[in-house]
Amino acid sequence: MSRTHQALQKAEAEQQQAQHRAFDHFSLRGRSAPEIEWDLGTPSFVEYQKIRVWLTNPATRGQLLQTVMVVSCHAGTGSTTTAALLASTMAEGKRSRVLIIDGNFRTPSLNMIFDVRNNGGLTEVLSAGLPLDAHIQPTTRQNLYVLTSGQISRYAAETFEGDAVNQLLSQLKEKFDFIIFDAAPVLEFPDSYALAPKVDSIILVVEADKTPIEEAQRAKRNLEQAGGRILGVVLNRKKDYTPPFLRKLLHLPS
Repeated sequence: MSRTHQALQKAEAEQQQAQHRAFDHFSLRGRSAPEIEWDLGTPSFVEYQKIRVWLTNPATRGQLLQTVMVVSCHAGTGSTTTAALLASTMAEGKRSRVLIIDGNFRTPSLNMIFDVRNNGGLTEVLSAGLPLDAHIQPTTRQNLYVLTSGQISRYAAETFEGDAVNQLLSQLKEKFDFIIFDAAPVLEFPDSYALAPKVDSIILVVEADKTPIEEAQRAKRNLEQAGGRILGVVLNRKKDYTPPFLRKLLHLPS
């Protein structure tokens, strides 16, 4: 094995370790979920700060964005982690009140990420008209709150149809500065198409070296045809093959 190949492998391993420091995983009740653990010096945290500045600056778009849906093409590409870390960054930035909503009825996991109960949430608020305040839960992070999925509906897409979601968002906008939906994979289920026109903007998460360009383009096109507005794309899990000695020479973050 050549020294160059060994250096590339080592660089990749070190990059993955750096990512794991920002996105650690832990086992909870027999399932795994990403834990929010911040290292303020990691490149990943800086990137989320950049997104926060971009989202909260109305001058770049001519309007103030208050509701955002985070969605991926397929499951397993990191959209839930992206949504959770973005919500945490938004709450940290200007001390704004931020709510993250689990709109992924297929594989809900925000209750595990933030270690809260899921015995009532979005489904109950929308379908049964239960009190909103009774189901919004605080997290361990200041100014950050979560509304879990609640009972999983067999007709998930219908949950987002009609005026119930519009009425809910009107109430939430009076209580929170920023609202983030973690949504179901757009190329696997129709749920996100129903939610797309009801939020101010959409962030599409794709995985480097895994999500085909054609699928990302199809997801963007389908969401726009459903009435959604794509703000941009987050390229997740990008690998860096730069050898450590070269990163040090170029003064790049390790």
